[in-house]
Parts: sequence; structure tokens; C-alpha cells
Amino acid sequence: MQLTRVGLGSMLLNEFYGCLLYADDILLITHTVHDMHPMLHCCDKYADDFDIRFKSGKSVAMRIGKRFSERCVSLQTGNRDIVYVSELKYLGVHVIASQQLKFSVEHLRSKFYRTFNCVYSKSLAANSELVTVELMKSYCLPGLLYASEAICLTTTNIRTLDNCINRALYKIYNACDNDSLLHLRYYLEISNVNKIIETRRIKLMDKLVEEMTFAVLCNVFIRNLF
Repeated sequence: MQLTRVGLGSMLLNEFYGCLLYADDILLITHTVHDMHPMLHCCDKYADDFDIRFKSGKSVAMRIGKRFSERCVSLQTGNRDIVYVSELKYLGVHVIASQQLKFSVEHLRSKFYRTFNCVYSKSLAANSELVTVELMKSYCLPGLLYASEAICLTTTNIRTLDNCINRALYKIYNACDNDSLLHLRYYLEISNVNKIIETRRIKLMDKLVEEMTFAVLCNVFIRNLF
């Protein structure tokens, strides 16, 4: 509320999005580094007033835009400098410093292979490829597609995720050509990642439409549009 009153942070369709909160994770967003200084000062004052402490040692900063790689003045919170990073994690989503908002999926790929290798080794006793596939769907795919419906992935990101599924099926069925792989994915009802994400995004939008806050945001957008 204090950040909103002083007019600091990013705005979208006259709505304040300069401070995103989830549990004890805080993300401050502003258009310039200059504006970030008073935002951090406001947070420090709030911490003093309510006798709380921010973990400045775990705080990081990132720039996104044409000058994302340029060196700039340091930011501070709790009398300690905040380190600038090229990649940060917020709620399990990895954001990359770039000219535009970009995301990394390397951690998802690593997690998928770790989980799949564990599932594969444990399911060998069942002596059934279908059992392994169903376990992969239940335990591996959800992690691989984490938050995919809420962020914009590049073609390279999607190809990386799709390749994880392909390599898993190659290992399960000892397949060695693309035609066999296409048939396997068809009969096992495993669509390409792009289609899976689109289906998940539609479900997400359906849920958001039911929320009053989303309906209000749509009304604000329509009023500004017309």
C-alpha cells in the first residue's frame, strides 16, 4: 500500500503491479533503476516500523531491456549491496536477463531426467512399458511443464521440453527412428509440448474468467481500448 501511495513501481492498465507477493517471496518491479532506490528505501522503512527483517543476503537484482548488460549503480537494502545476476528464480520460474522477458527451462529438463531415471529403474521389475509410460505421465510430465501455461516460452524452450519426452520414449521402447516415435506418441496419447501447453493455458484462462479480479481487469482493458 505504501508503494502504491507514493506512486512507485510498474503500472498496467492503471493497476499497480510494482510489488508481487507470495508467502515470504517479494518481487519488486519498476521501469528504471533510479525508481528502484526509493522503492527499496520504502521497504526498509516498513521493516523498521514493523520490526521485521529482509534477507538482504538472499536478495538479487536483474535488468531486462536494451541496456540489460550495462553496468549501473548498486542497489541496497538493509545497508547491504544487492548483487546483480543474469538469472533469477521466483516461485520456481527461472527468468533470464535479456533485451526481452525470457525464461530458462534447463532446471526443468534436469529435474525431468532425474525423476524419469528413478521411475525407469524402479519400474523395470514390472516388465511393462505401459506401466513406465503411465508413471512418466504422472510423476515426470507435471514437473517438466511447471508454470508453462503462465509464461511465454520460446520455440527453443518448447523444443527442449519436447526432446525430453522423446528421449524418455526412446529409452522405454528402444526406438531408433522418428517415425516410430510419432506412432508411439499418437497411440500413447502424448501430444507435442506446444499443444499440451495450449490446452493447459485454456484451462488456466477458464479458471481466471471465474475470478472476479480477472473480470475487473478485463473491464479496465476494454475501457482503455475503446
